[in-house]
Amino acid sequence: MHAYTYAGNGVRTAMLVAGIVAIAFVGLVIYLLVSNVDSLPKKFLKVLGYFLLCVSSVELLILFWVLVYVAISDWSLWSLSFDAFWREQLSAIYFVKEWLYSWFWNDFLNLFFVFLPAVVFLTLRTVITTVLGFWALTASKRQG
Repeated sequence: MHAYTYAGNGVRTAMLVAGIVAIAFVGLVIYLLVSNVDSLPKKFLKVLGYFLLCVSSVELLILFWVLVYVAISDWSLWSLSFDAFWREQLSAIYFVKEWLYSWFWNDFLNLFFVFLPAVVFLTLRTVITTVLGFWALTASKRQG
């Protein structure tokens, strides 16, 4: 079990604030991209689109890996956090997560790595990056 199973009110409030900040930040970035699409260079949109679609492919492979891992282990879809998956299956690069915790707001990272199940986290990321990737490619084609 992870640390937030029996969390107190202070931890819940910090996670709620982190979730609101994450939604506001993603919304702001998407809004700025959409509202300024005409001023962005066609090449930038094309590279962004292909980059996001490549990232989506990698995320889809990791999501498939998580599903296979859940099927052959004692974890369930809702109990396996991305942190636990990373610690057990990607231990060679686990130091990257520890480095991130030294630079970013811990409650914000806990929301994604510890609190959200790996399946939910990866599904959300994959859908968002795929939609943004196709949008960027469509926008680059519209610019002529």
